[in-house]
Amino acid sequence: MEDALSYRGGRGTTRRRYFLVVAAMLVVINVATFIYHMTASALFNGVGNAVSIVLILYSAHIWLDSSGRFTAASKYVVVATGLVALSFVANLTVASLIDSIKYLAIYVVYAAGRSCPIRQTTAETNCLYTLAALPIAFLLIGSSKVYPPESLAYLPNANTAALYFSAILFALAPQLGLGALVLQFVNAALMNKVGAAVATIAALTIWLILPVRRGSFLVAASLVGMLVAAGLIAHMLGVFDRLGTAVDSVRLIVALEPATIATMPYKELVEITGTKDLSAFFRIIHWWNIWSLYTSQGISTVLFGYGAGQTKYLAYAPLPPHNDYLRVLAEYGLLNAAVFVAFLLHVVRSVKVMQARVLFIVLMIYMFSENLIDNFTSMILYFAYAGRMAAANLHVVGSTRAVDVDRESSPAPA
Repeated sequence: MEDALSYRGGRGTTRRRYFLVVAAMLVVINVATFIYHMTASALFNGVGNAVSIVLILYSAHIWLDSSGRFTAASKYVVVATGLVALSFVANLTVASLIDSIKYLAIYVVYAAGRSCPIRQTTAETNCLYTLAALPIAFLLIGSSKVYPPESLAYLPNANTAALYFSAILFALAPQLGLGALVLQFVNAALMNKVGAAVATIAALTIWLILPVRRGSFLVAASLVGMLVAAGLIAHMLGVFDRLGTAVDSVRLIVALEPATIATMPYKELVEITGTKDLSAFFRIIHWWNIWSLYTSQGISTVLFGYGAGQTKYLAYAPLPPHNDYLRVLAEYGLLNAAVFVAFLLHVVRSVKVMQARVLFIVLMIYMFSENLIDNFTSMILYFAYAGRMAAANLHVVGSTRAVDVDRESSPAPA
């Protein structure tokens, strides 16, 4: 097992700078996106995409250059790469190489991050705060020429924004302590997104109940106070109004069945529900359509999907399905989906920083209704930093604040 001394000089110097380089690259990508949405110039879109590819290749280099190529994280990279390759070959005429690489980046950056369990530097932290500031700055000084006027900064919608800020909070969790969870409640309330709020509450409940640990009641009391404060903010922002609409939508979906909902026109749905807030219904229609396509194409499609990146071209709406589990299943097949779910469970069990683990559970729940894979910055932050916080020797070279580290968790096998 490596220790802090293994980071002196040579390759160790490169690995010691991994997270600073990643954070700086993400700043460059988001600045380029910022300018792209201000000007609609394809040049800056190209710059952002090019740096994204370099970041993935750099992470792959860090992983391959480490001495931990046979860890569980590395085995997931190898297995996922093999299965994605099989899916790509099975759908050679339609599968997107870029989408395949983007999906595999989840595994690669986690393995790279896990090989670099180093302390967060001031420069790296400043990059993370810069990422938080950029969308806010965009709101103050510009409007997007790429997305419609109702978009949130250069982020396409509030769902994406909630995910984006959650990812930054996840990366900063060792520094923020329980404050990361408070800010996550504020994030969900400000974005007025029911999915983010429900995912946050559910994640905290799961952490408090399973398993019961020393200090749980004290932490629970603190979090109840946070919930009350967040609830007041949410009430003032009208979140509970949307929550009531969502609950009514779910009841109607259960009563009518998804297949029936999927055939109903927009006007009829508005008349039945009495509201134009039909995001839940559109998700159900989209999911049902994707599931129908996936299950009607034969055994090859069941095992290997109908091609990376094809959901937005084949389904009811020209959009990804707002459900990463369904997307991986439909585009890459059952084998890839099984590995993906197993990988997520491996990650959440391995993360040692308590509040980060809660935020990762938030992500796992939120992925049932949102697209992490299409949000590159959020994806990289979540999985690269999860790797760092899952490293077996985190206590040696990482954060040691008692509030940050869940010391009752036994390290996952390397």
